[in-house]
Amino acid sequence: MFKKFVLICGISILGLFWSIETQAQATQTSIRAAAMEMGKALVGKNSDLFLSYMHPSMITLAGGKSQLKVITDSALTVFEKFGGRISKINYGTPSEVINYKDMLQAVLPQSTFLTSLLGDVEFSSSLIAISSDKGATWKFIDTNLFGIRKVKEVMPDISSELKIPKSAPPKFSAAE
Repeated sequence: MFKKFVLICGISILGLFWSIETQAQATQTSIRAAAMEMGKALVGKNSDLFLSYMHPSMITLAGGKSQLKVITDSALTVFEKFGGRISKINYGTPSEVINYKDMLQAVLPQSTFLTSLLGDVEFSSSLIAISSDKGATWKFIDTNLFGIRKVKEVMPDISSELKIPKSAPPKFSAAE
């Protein structure tokens, strides 16, 4: 009888760990899926969809949605006039998701590849992924765009447990 009890407890504990691990993987998958949709919107020049993934506090910091839309659209237009384009955006594996002050938070590595007449540039950065609705939707903060000090100043609810790596310098390869 005691052996059955131990066996049942052991199986229950394993089931619990498996359930937690599966849930964590699902959350990381939803973070990447949202980021990929955001990146696709930027590459496809859909600034409205792109900005819908930006965290509202960062939109406010940048002067509001209409101001940010003008800046984003203008930058892309000018870049294209000089033969440039965003060729692709890649995302790494999200960090462990932290539940802090009723928000899920994680760090997501991002690499953005720009192509121009002069050559190609790769920018590596980290996005802070934030969900206020238990992971149903995700908003992002680009730590290169705003700087981590400014982000923490504007959003004191960013967990200090998030490990945000320093930005790497851009990698440039000249056109052949």
